[in-house]
Amino acid sequence: MEVSYNKSNEGVSQTITTQINDRVATVFHYLSTTEGIQQWFPQLVIEERKPQGKMQFVMDEATANQTMTITDFVEDKVIGFTWDIGNVKFDLQQQDNQTRLTFTEYLPFEFPHIVLDFTGWQFQIDNVTQLIESGATLDQQQMDFEGRQQQVAAALNLEQ
Repeated sequence: MEVSYNKSNEGVSQTITTQINDRVATVFHYLSTTEGIQQWFPQLVIEERKPQGKMQFVMDEATANQTMTITDFVEDKVIGFTWDIGNVKFDLQQQDNQTRLTFTEYLPFEFPHIVLDFTGWQFQIDNVTQLIESGATLDQQQMDFEGRQQQVAAALNLEQ
């Protein structure tokens, strides 16, 4: 997994690139269907699988769900959606028997937890890769979130 960052006057982005040992169609299923995505990110629900379709981030009982809009959708190629006041996008390319996944996330500086969110998505990309390749998800307790957050904060020159 390769991670890079870009900072502008308005916000920051991260790009994560990884290779997954499976076909594009399989990877896209895990990214673009409720059945697939809930195996590695159980809070997400895809209601309308199309451009301008709706998704939900299901919160706990005390907090209202957050509605997100699918901004990009091309079967077996790309899915992107709003992410609070930012956005995320997954681009897929078939390379022999593997899929090259490029994940891009943009968050404006007004987003309250940039470092935490970037770190969380890094875990989730590892998580979906592990799920597709082995059939099992990662244990969050095994990841050094604090260490990775420090790396992200230092790379972006942001406070945690």
